[in-house]
Amino acid sequence: MSSYLCLTDYEKNLIDSALLILMQKNIQYSNQSTEDFIHQHYQNFNLTLFELCAKIKSPDFDKNMSLSSKEIKSIKKGLNSLYTLISQKTLKKKEASQKDHYKNYKLQIIELEKKIGVIQMA
Repeated sequence: MSSYLCLTDYEKNLIDSALLILMQKNIQYSNQSTEDFIHQHYQNFNLTLFELCAKIKSPDFDKNMSLSSKEIKSIKKGLNSLYTLISQKTLKKKEASQKDHYKNYKLQIIELEKKIGVIQMA
């Protein structure tokens, strides 16, 4: 089953950032393991995420490309990682303006997750 999703450029950039953060986390997890199959798993998953980034950034994405349920789950996982990272940065910042910036960023991530959630349920 696939779903169509119409995204703004800003939303595409948010997803791209989220997937890149997820790839970085995968590299960290892979480096912590001594097992070859674990390294291969994360390498394959990162390749899939890289292809998903390219698909979403494609100019034709909104016109004729759809997302599989697996791709949607990967995007949601990436957005969750991005949200967690932003939450950690918010706690470290002391200036109110920076906290407000991160708060706004978190709200945008939540709205995008809701938009993707609606598509996933369809």
